[in-house]
Amino acid sequence: MRKARRPAAIAMALALALQLGTVVPAAAAGINSTAGYENGNSPLNLNLIARYASGQYNVDGGVMEIVAYSQSNGYAYAINGQSGLLAAIPLGDLTAGISVTRLSGTDIDVKALVEAADSSFRYGDMTSVAISPDSTTLAAALQAEGYHDAGRVALFACNADGSLTLRGLVETGVQPDMVTFAGSSTVLTADEGEPREGYGDGIVDPRGSVTVADVSTLTSEVVGFDAFDARRDELASAGIVLKKGVDPSTDLEPEYIAVSGGKAYVTLQENNAIAVLDLASRTFDGIYSAGFEDYSVTPIDIDKKDDAYAPRTYGSLMGIRMPDGIAAFQVDGKTYLVTANEGDAREWGDEDLGTFYLSEDEQDFGEEGVTSPTGAITGENSGLEGKVVFFKVEDFDGLDSGKDYLFGGRTFTIYEAGENGVTEVFTSGNDFETLTARYLTDYYNCSNDNTVVDDRSGKKGPEAESVTVGTVDGRTYAFVALERTGGVMVYDVTEPASAQYVNYINTRDFASIVEGSEEYEDGELDKWVTGGDVAPEGLLFLSDAVSPTGEALLLAACEVSGTVAVYQVGGEPLSVLPFTDVEARDAQAVRYVCENGLMAGVSADRFEPNGTLTRGEAVTALWALEGRPVVNYLMDFSDVDPAASYGEAVRWAASEGIAGGYGGGLFGPDDPITREQLAVMLYRYARHEGYDTAQGGMAVREFADYDQIAGYAAEAMTWAVEAGVLTATSLDTLAPGQAATRVQTAQALLALSQFTK
Repeated sequence: MRKARRPAAIAMALALALQLGTVVPAAAAGINSTAGYENGNSPLNLNLIARYASGQYNVDGGVMEIVAYSQSNGYAYAINGQSGLLAAIPLGDLTAGISVTRLSGTDIDVKALVEAADSSFRYGDMTSVAISPDSTTLAAALQAEGYHDAGRVALFACNADGSLTLRGLVETGVQPDMVTFAGSSTVLTADEGEPREGYGDGIVDPRGSVTVADVSTLTSEVVGFDAFDARRDELASAGIVLKKGVDPSTDLEPEYIAVSGGKAYVTLQENNAIAVLDLASRTFDGIYSAGFEDYSVTPIDIDKKDDAYAPRTYGSLMGIRMPDGIAAFQVDGKTYLVTANEGDAREWGDEDLGTFYLSEDEQDFGEEGVTSPTGAITGENSGLEGKVVFFKVEDFDGLDSGKDYLFGGRTFTIYEAGENGVTEVFTSGNDFETLTARYLTDYYNCSNDNTVVDDRSGKKGPEAESVTVGTVDGRTYAFVALERTGGVMVYDVTEPASAQYVNYINTRDFASIVEGSEEYEDGELDKWVTGGDVAPEGLLFLSDAVSPTGEALLLAACEVSGTVAVYQVGGEPLSVLPFTDVEARDAQAVRYVCENGLMAGVSADRFEPNGTLTRGEAVTALWALEGRPVVNYLMDFSDVDPAASYGEAVRWAASEGIAGGYGGGLFGPDDPITREQLAVMLYRYARHEGYDTAQGGMAVREFADYDQIAGYAAEAMTWAVEAGVLTATSLDTLAPGQAATRVQTAQALLALSQFTK
């Protein structure tokens, strides 16, 4: 297993972070953490304008999962799968500003409300939440504690203060995993029915189903797949993946639902299929294959050992799309479906009980004689050296035994839905890998629990998880979340057959590690959670007519970081800071030092403008401004470790006469730098650069504490004040001996950048 590797560019950014804070914002590492990569070049701009943080995280995911919004009260509701609570997040006062707004929330204990109303229901967990089109009802999908027991839909009234009032419970099929509305009076759930106890004699594999519930009467009908048991061979011949020896009514597992034109379109993820449910008759029209990616035509990167994007084609290789999220939209009276082709292995049961089953077939091409399942791909003919996870074809019907298959498609696909089923009209090919390799070269195909480049290439790549659609300025866009690499891809799908990529935003802070999230294996760092928004699970588009800001928004619930990101969609490009504690008047200076790698925040969303700066940190900022030169100079400071993060900066500053010590062989790298000490360093640096440092020297004498300026600093303070590099702390106070703050230093560095020789 490869452990964490930090590229040189990031190592420098991290070194700076150790001096100026605990976390490097992505911008400081050359990654814009708040704006779409194509902003200004794209017809659709994307900007992070707000973030809710639950304060919880998990390398394995499952924290913030699904988010819904009620226009009637201005609250977003997001499921926290780790705490089991529903977060009510007020968005009514949200506006786009110069910094990312930090959102607060109130936790609602849905379990307590449900158990108080019906003690007979053994509550397991909440999996999904949705708001009715008329914005009056919130529906929550609840799984029972027993894996074979019927679930519930809890229906709530949305109150003005964000609280919920339970209206009633409706029974569903087994393991409702997703809930949505088909109009304001009808609720649908995708009842997955997973075989969580594994396979074996006497073990029940629950049946998958779709529940159709009536909001007003609190009644429901569970619609199963029994009618397809007699058509098993037909389904398998059509490319629908079914476990051998298992009836479709048991094996089909609904994952996600999209509604359009009186039909519900249901992804059957593990079966690589889409089922079409007629809502009027409550019967399935048919089940259709989601298709495959052909890697004899489309290049794919399955080599996780070369630390780079290295796509190639393989004659025997296919990708089983296995869509997770699905969305629907209409063009010229026709219904189109968009799927996020994630892929999903079956891994259930208990090894000790002999019930365990895993549908993966992992092959390590670094070992002698290893081949793909068909034998067509070998280490010799492919150059592969790492592990590749193939699908265990021999256990399933619906696949070609002469082909090798991977989980997922690393794509999104558009289908036209008609009387004869669903017909593919577009798939994104290798776009996701190509684009993420371009924008995130050092983090290409990393995972959501580490930032090791290429880590997921042998599995499912960036892993498209969920998808939603929305209209902005008359154009229809598909938003696709990438679970592993992170971020959201955006395509213009107004003309479905010729969909076009338009933008990508990723607000994950790759260069940081959330303290306490580290997990070790064999003494080495193996998994960790980065800052920012990690592993988007559920997406929600709000049109400008619904949005509290009057601009279209996209909300992303992120299951590893435990955050909900709020992106503004469309409008002019915003220059937004990731920090929630920076005032508008300081934004330009903070943006300058962060974007140029001179300073960084103390965390992913805090700059701490009023915090103090050490002498070592100040010297390092100037060293970074100079381009981080390496000099051959023998320092004689006994308190400076040459190997320390500021060591080379102090060496350079001493060699150029920009910063001296206290005397007695001491530099004081960890001492807070005073305003007059900072002025001296800036003055010497300006002269070193050949800047015009002439000044009159009169205005500085007007300050009440002028006489407190130390003699060694008088000339520098005079220049700094006259030149506007350092500003007074009040109308008549310079405070020369006061510790310089982080924002004062940022302002000074910005002012210095305006000088000419």
